[in-house]
Amino acid sequence: PEAGGLAGMMSLRGRVGQAAIQVLAGRRPPVLDYQLQRRAASGGPPPATDLGLQAPTYFVWGAGTDVGKTLVSCGICSAASRRITEGNPGDVFYFKPVQTGFPQDSDADQVAAVTGADTEIGEHAAQLTHEDVTEFPKLYAKEHGSVIARTEFAWTDPVSPHLAVQIQGRPVSDLEIEEAVATQITRFYEMSAGKPGSLALVETAGAVLSPAPSGRVQADVFRGMRLPGILVGDGRIGGISNTLCALESLHLRGLDVACIVMMDMGLKNDEAVQEIINAGGYGNGLKPPAVIVLPPIPKRRSTHISEQSLRSWFLQSDGKFAKIVELLRTQHNERLKRLMGAKEAAKKVFWWPFTQHGSLGPTDVTVVDSRHGESWAVYRDAADINTPGSKGTLTKMFDGSGSWWTCGMDRVVHPIISRAVAYGCGRYGHVLFPQQVYQPALQIAQDLISDGPGRGWATRVFFSDDGSTAVEVALKMAFHKYMKDHGLLDKSDAELEKEKFVMLGLDGSYHGDTLGAMNSQAPSVFTGPKQFPWYQPMGVWLQPPSLALIQGEWKLDLPSDLSGAPSDAPLTWATRDEAFDVTERKTSALAAHYTAKIRQQIDDATKDGKHVGA
Repeated sequence: PEAGGLAGMMSLRGRVGQAAIQVLAGRRPPVLDYQLQRRAASGGPPPATDLGLQAPTYFVWGAGTDVGKTLVSCGICSAASRRITEGNPGDVFYFKPVQTGFPQDSDADQVAAVTGADTEIGEHAAQLTHEDVTEFPKLYAKEHGSVIARTEFAWTDPVSPHLAVQIQGRPVSDLEIEEAVATQITRFYEMSAGKPGSLALVETAGAVLSPAPSGRVQADVFRGMRLPGILVGDGRIGGISNTLCALESLHLRGLDVACIVMMDMGLKNDEAVQEIINAGGYGNGLKPPAVIVLPPIPKRRSTHISEQSLRSWFLQSDGKFAKIVELLRTQHNERLKRLMGAKEAAKKVFWWPFTQHGSLGPTDVTVVDSRHGESWAVYRDAADINTPGSKGTLTKMFDGSGSWWTCGMDRVVHPIISRAVAYGCGRYGHVLFPQQVYQPALQIAQDLISDGPGRGWATRVFFSDDGSTAVEVALKMAFHKYMKDHGLLDKSDAELEKEKFVMLGLDGSYHGDTLGAMNSQAPSVFTGPKQFPWYQPMGVWLQPPSLALIQGEWKLDLPSDLSGAPSDAPLTWATRDEAFDVTERKTSALAAHYTAKIRQQIDDATKDGKHVGA
């Protein structure tokens, strides 16, 4: 496993314990953190922690195992910490959420060996530590700034995390891992507040799609946070494909990659990868990620790389790591600039539906950075959170309307839908529908008729592109059916133009924003002369009753024009099941009275020469 990469190179596979840093640099022993309370491994509600933007924070992803993620993390942390000065104060945080082979293999301790960091271990990892330790050589003589390296969840078996759980037990849910990352990053932000030189890395375990302790791929586990990433590519034979597959897996999940770092193995994989992504639109509207190549790892003399050779490699690579640190800071600041400026920029170019633009307040525009399942990640600036000087936060906001009733996916289904959409686009792009057939359309049409809402009555499916258009298509079908049933199709066009066709609708209803759909709704604030001068209501409008849960009781409110209703009709219910017992309510005296009222309105319209056709 890649977890043992640097330790193997340094021939340091001895037992690493919680006092290792004392031997290394005479600093304080690891801090055991008991903040996180264990929840059931099956999970729970998604963590609601706001994620700040105070410092550049990146995931470190790998295109495979043993590609050098920890080496790259060591170099970045070292370069960032050694450039912290009085004029540019800061702290560096390295976080390893999941570690196997622990404590013999500890990526956090390897970072400590390079940077002289203070190490911390979470409660879960602390259960595995013991007194016998291995001394790590300090690979740099230069002074470093403040660095903390932390391990959170750990298992002793040096295997994939999901297999380690099967062997050893001590399971950890995806939500516990996500919450631990959010908690520790927030803690780091609080510690490094006001220090512009700060930087944080979260190193993943294995490759992009390697399983988490739960068995779910870690790219999906960490997707909810949507931190930008550094992808450590593969410089070996076959590494071009490995790197591009990893990049596409991240892009498929909406995860940004700031740069790709690769070891020079003499095959020029970095040049091929850069050329391919430059031509392939991998920037998603921005510049594609830069590919940065590091010097080749020193060759092993026997089974390990000497301390002197490894020290020389880090010093030789320092300029490249400094370039990476600067790139990470620049991209973080550019992201902040886009988020901070989105509100005002949008006000200048957007014409939002259902919005009085002149009355928009400073907090009335929601800046959505991403979506994960049922929630958006919303940018809230200093004014929103009432924290002057803050760079804002990304806050989870539940999408209660399902984005206007079109998006009902949770965080587990989200990546499944993403893959299905990507597959459909990759296979078909777009297909003109008249007289064409292709498998997904055929499958869903058959399912809707045989097992869906059309079962028992429908024989065909008409596909439309939005709700408003679908309403108009349905109206055309209904009116045509009415005309056929009433012998009106035998009349000439001139005769039909004299007929008046209307639809039966509910007062207060809404069907969409196209002309026909708006003419099929009762007069309202949205249909006034200043809003819609072409509006011509084409309906008979029924006043509907309304049902509401008020102080624990279900109450029915009758329409004002429903006179003569039975005085003994039940209008309240104690339970939802009683209120929605349609079979019982359809046979009530009140239902009979309301039905008679509707029939009377249809008869009155017919007497006026109107055809209630839909």
